Amino acid sequence: MNHTDQDTIVALSTPGGFGGIAVIRLSGTYSLNIIHNIFSKAGKIAPQKALLGNIRDDGEFLDTAVVTFHQAPRSYTGEDVVEISCHGSPYIIDRILEACTKSGARLADPGEFTKRAFLNGKMDLSQAEAVSELIYSRTRTAHHSAAAMLRGTTGLQIGSLRQTLINIIAFLELELDFGEEEIDFLPKETVTKNITQLNRQIDGFVESFEYGRMIMEGIRVAIIGPPNSGKSSLFNAFLQEERVIVSPHPGTTRDTIEESYKLEGYHFRLIDTAGLRETEDEVEHIGIDRAKRIALDADIVLFVIDNRAVESEYFRYLPEDKDRTIFILNKADLFSAREIQRQTAYAQKSGTFLCSAKQRTGIHEIATEILNRVKSKIPQSEEVLITQKRHRDILVRSQHYLNNAINAIASSHPSEIIVIDLREALQTLDEILGKTTNEDILNLIFSEFCIGK
Repeated sequence: MNHTDQDTIVALSTPGGFGGIAVIRLSGTYSLNIIHNIFSKAGKIAPQKALLGNIRDDGEFLDTAVVTFHQAPRSYTGEDVVEISCHGSPYIIDRILEACTKSGARLADPGEFTKRAFLNGKMDLSQAEAVSELIYSRTRTAHHSAAAMLRGTTGLQIGSLRQTLINIIAFLELELDFGEEEIDFLPKETVTKNITQLNRQIDGFVESFEYGRMIMEGIRVAIIGPPNSGKSSLFNAFLQEERVIVSPHPGTTRDTIEESYKLEGYHFRLIDTAGLRETEDEVEHIGIDRAKRIALDADIVLFVIDNRAVESEYFRYLPEDKDRTIFILNKADLFSAREIQRQTAYAQKSGTFLCSAKQRTGIHEIATEILNRVKSKIPQSEEVLITQKRHRDILVRSQHYLNNAINAIASSHPSEIIVIDLREALQTLDEILGKTTNEDILNLIFSEFCIGK
């Protein structure tokens, strides 16, 4: 059976399982008819008012519930919407959903309520995507970003870019229409300057993606280094619990272990890895290869060594990208007083951190440095923070067309050629707001939503 946007849909909008309350949502033309079939009440159902009554299925009492009717277009989806607040029993929920489907509704697809809100003009596509980000936000920073996007900040900024581009196109097309008249048009140098300024604005949005991705997906912090350097102890120290086994024998950790923790509004994904060394053990070798890949993909790398290791081993496995790496000399509890003094001086001079993961000293200083590295990625202007890879890729594509237009001007191409690239850039920007996005992309975006939203 083919699904259409004209169907009346139903879904559970609260998490499954047992709970004090559950909310079941209907949306579509027949929502009110369906609720009349299954809901008995003393009063009359009226828009934006809650009404207490009983839910029945073929005359059988199922539950006492509160029903709220949101009349189109004053609803989340822009359609008639009915919300049923019932007790959170999986059995009751299933029976009410069954009663709704028997009365003419169908079960909603993932994200279909929000998709309808977008299609009915209740929000642009960037706001629709923000709904999912808001639901899955884990920290204050992630919530702040998603909330701004939901309020339409992204749409407004992209709209401003569009308007600038439209103005440039309008001037060039005016020249095409009245080229034979004695009218002073914008010099091509000015057009180039305007396009270049627009490109710089887009640069700022693209550059904000690194920080935006980190706050939405979590900041990946990989702990790497030679075997028996205290990586697992450091992992436990950050989590303040004995999460992984610590052993004096090298090669204990053979696979990656990931745990999350929150600090100052950020979500960190801490990853313990296998010790880096040459080995004939096949399983350990797989773990080492995985550790190297994780180090390449991590946002921050904690490179840990036991200070008793030879210096050559210290340098042997250093990541190539030093900007992401924090160097740590561990096991300070085993140093003599003289050695601590020498190593402290070395650490201060080289930017290396001295710690004892076992005694959990020096951990605060390392955590502060991690935070400083993250905060250094904060864009100068947070008016728009790009958190979606889709948005970043679209902006990069739009810059490709803008650069083509600049090159066309430099090559003295006629205005009609320049306008072609500028219109391509405009159409590309429109994909962020959903003005030109095709159905396949829409389905992919909303399929990542939870059912009932």
